Amino acid sequence: MALFTRDSTLARHLANAERSKGCIAYDPGARSPAYGYDPDLGAGIVFTVVFFLSMFLHIFQTWRSRKWWYTTLVLGALGEGIGWAGRAAAHKCPYNKTYFSLQISILIISPCFFSAACYYILHEMIKQHGARYSPISATLYLWIFISFDLLSIIIQAVGGGLASKASGKDPPGNTAPGTHIMLAGIIIQLISMSTFALFWLVYLWRARGVGYSKVLVGATSGAAFCIVVRNFYRAVELGQGWKGYLITHEVYFAVLDGALMAICVLIFNVFFPARFVDGHDAPSYDGRGMARRTEKTPSTESA
Repeated sequence: MALFTRDSTLARHLANAERSKGCIAYDPGARSPAYGYDPDLGAGIVFTVVFFLSMFLHIFQTWRSRKWWYTTLVLGALGEGIGWAGRAAAHKCPYNKTYFSLQISILIISPCFFSAACYYILHEMIKQHGARYSPISATLYLWIFISFDLLSIIIQAVGGGLASKASGKDPPGNTAPGTHIMLAGIIIQLISMSTFALFWLVYLWRARGVGYSKVLVGATSGAAFCIVVRNFYRAVELGQGWKGYLITHEVYFAVLDGALMAICVLIFNVFFPARFVDGHDAPSYDGRGMARRTEKTPSTESA
């Protein structure tokens, strides 16, 4: 490297190649990292800890309830934790291709697992309180919305892989194809979750007299709102491209993606859905909105 001056083309290419493979600190005078900034270490650590703690708690809650569908919350928290761990590591190694590809691919798809939990909650409420209040059957809800989520995950994973590969080249390649594919996946996810929100409101209105848990309804509505806002933000962000204002300012990503998804998954830690609905005949509810089982009387059992 001493044979080349700092300003020579070959020297710059060699330096950028070294940055992308190893761990080299941020250099304001060199080519900007693919992020457009040096990822904040504090945000990376905080979100990593929050998501992994949530994941372990969800593992315990799911195991205790034996409602294995809520493993989706475990998977979503795991993905978010890994993605933010990658961003934390990228603080010291902002040019590393592996860290960049890891966080961009996994953070774009992880919220789909939180959406799946919301779909299942509506499925359980319909089974418990009656299908007559719903425009479509409980099973059909899962088939339709989970299918769209899987399609969204596949499309976003493919687009994220292409975009990160192109961005990591030296010089950077054309990221437009991968970005457009990612954007298509986000839009599908946004449409799917927005449509779910509409069906959710229709069901709640029709079933307003059955005595469902207001705590569960509030928690699920809050989580769904966080997901919709996050998806809208990511759609606008990707629509601006890799040099756009939103994607090159980390504060928006931290607040409108990281913080919203943390709130979403923590809501379900505090108000774990299986405590309020189990898909069986409707129970009564106590003053806190929690399901209260009705014991069978001897006369009922003998009958």
